[in-house]
Amino acid sequence: MDLKSLLAPKSVALIGASNKEGSLGHDMVRMINNGGFKGEVYPINPRYESVCGLKCYPSLESIGKPVDVAALCVAAKRVEGQVQNAIDSGVKSLVVFANCVVENDTTPSLEDKLIKMCNDANIPLLGHNAMGYYNNDIDLRVCGFEAPDEGVKGNISLISQSGSVFSTLGHNDPQLKFNLMVATGTGQVTSLSDYMIYAIEQETTKVLGVYMESIRKPERFIEALELAKEKRIPIVAMKVGKSELGAEFAKSHSGGLAGDDDAIQAVFDHYGVVRAESFDEMANTLLLFSHYEEIPKGGLVAIADSGGERNLLADDAEVVGIEYAKLSDKTMEELQEIQEFGQEASNPLDPWGTGIDFDKIFGDSLVTMMKDDNAAIGIISQDLRDDYFLSEGCIEALSHTRENTSKPLAFLTNYSGSRRGMYTQRLNEIGVPVLVGTQPALKAIKSFLEFRDFQYGNSQVKELDLSEESKKLLEENEVLQESDSMKVLDELGFPVAKAHLINSVDELKEKKELFEYPVVLKTAAEGILHKADVGGVVLNIENYESLEKYYVDMSSRLGNPSVVAPMVSFDVEIILGMKTDATFGPLVVVGAGGIYTELLNDKIVLLPNTSREEIVSKLKTLKTYKLFTGYRGTKEVNMGRLVDTIKNFCEIVSYLSSWAKEIDINPVALSGDKITALDALIICK
Repeated sequence: MDLKSLLAPKSVALIGASNKEGSLGHDMVRMINNGGFKGEVYPINPRYESVCGLKCYPSLESIGKPVDVAALCVAAKRVEGQVQNAIDSGVKSLVVFANCVVENDTTPSLEDKLIKMCNDANIPLLGHNAMGYYNNDIDLRVCGFEAPDEGVKGNISLISQSGSVFSTLGHNDPQLKFNLMVATGTGQVTSLSDYMIYAIEQETTKVLGVYMESIRKPERFIEALELAKEKRIPIVAMKVGKSELGAEFAKSHSGGLAGDDDAIQAVFDHYGVVRAESFDEMANTLLLFSHYEEIPKGGLVAIADSGGERNLLADDAEVVGIEYAKLSDKTMEELQEIQEFGQEASNPLDPWGTGIDFDKIFGDSLVTMMKDDNAAIGIISQDLRDDYFLSEGCIEALSHTRENTSKPLAFLTNYSGSRRGMYTQRLNEIGVPVLVGTQPALKAIKSFLEFRDFQYGNSQVKELDLSEESKKLLEENEVLQESDSMKVLDELGFPVAKAHLINSVDELKEKKELFEYPVVLKTAAEGILHKADVGGVVLNIENYESLEKYYVDMSSRLGNPSVVAPMVSFDVEIILGMKTDATFGPLVVVGAGGIYTELLNDKIVLLPNTSREEIVSKLKTLKTYKLFTGYRGTKEVNMGRLVDTIKNFCEIVSYLSSWAKEIDINPVALSGDKITALDALIICK
């Protein structure tokens, strides 16, 4: 759907224009007048001859020609008639501010009628329940609420499913300069994803901010992320409405382990989307990307105005997970020569001694640090306040540094306050953004540097195939018990423990010569999904006599079908699982296995087409990752083989997604080079 007529129109009709000050219809016209839009503007209201100095028309028809976009500033009960009239008049796109909730609504509802009308006419709709948009590239603001910063050009695009967030981020910090802002409303015709693609395709967009509650068009959303990755345009997203998919809704460990938010996080990770957890973090991150297109190699260097604030920088960096750059011995020697007696060279640095000529010491120190090859971005941390000598000196230090390096610089004010407008502007004039809040700022810097290094890609999925017998199992059963699940996995190349299905004592006796002790006995009775919970597992059985005794007991309690498998020793156990997300489809879950699965909830979630590089990177985020590295005398896991196994399972998930909605391989035993699935469960669609 082409959004040019909606977001970059040459002509705009304003239905419901008004001369009543304070009304939506009045502010809508005044916003366009104040912005300086060069296109044609047609206020529509039969009660006026002019509105805000512009000629007013009684109807769309009276204009005498179709317009690109019509903005409807009318009550919900009038929307249907006005939309139909607009479509009949050849309007190419619509903006509807009203929430379309009316008293005594009929079936289909007004909302459903509006959606159908626009879809049938194949025209974009911003709304309903929309706040409007700003296209600052053409000085156009289609919005019913007066706002500051007319005529300001920028390179940040913002797409928000919340009008309040649109206003919060757009109107409160002059540092944030936008080329495009859209408050989407319900987005049921023209979606969040459609606006994202439009923004990414604009030449003036350097970074895209997204505030999202839901995704109506997942395929289109993925298309937007692919496009941003291709163009190397960072997306900074806040996703709200997190929820855990309760275990009672899932039949497998995997289904309960991966919640709805894990799915969106897996998508974000795969496409390099920067996720912000607060407005401060989002604003800081947008600022960094909007100021600096090139991100040098290396890490963070920092100067604080006191020992206490340096300690804060050190503590919060550990919380955030960002490390300060290790500077060369030569740099440290030069840095030490600049310091007053008693001050030690370090990163982060506290250069405050007596305070004499502190601005020069701060500036020379930061210049020296930034010249180091391992310095990518430098900050001065001080609580910015207008007309304060310390802030003044820090600004002079940053100005001196800016003259000596083109690398990214920022001012970090740990406490936001509000008496910093003059100095913030001065810093912006020398090309330095002001970041607010210690942790939000450090998180933004971490995301800034990580985006530089992001290089995951889609991986080719290997073609797999199953025997007709196995396909029939998947097609005809709701649940595949362990023996059948292991059979399917084995056929698809996953390493499984070789097991024997037993249905009677006689059958057990017939196969007694096949068993290599010690063995494990597990129930295979239909309907029992978690065997240990019902006493359906016996470990370390040393001989046949004990095996038969345990089998007789287990079969009498739970039913005849059981599995006898070799007792595999291991150092680490993990779970590999599949969950089917309602929005994004099949997902792969990797986490702590065995009895620790739900207890630790230590997991990563991947898309099936993930690359080896992404698997390696995300495995390192597990709290239990150390267990793979030979922790406290255990065998070090062969990481190459583990990554191969996970990649193989991703391909299996992609293949089995036609039949399966959940898969558990739990535990997968790891010991050195050996990787073996000890139990498995497949839940079919």
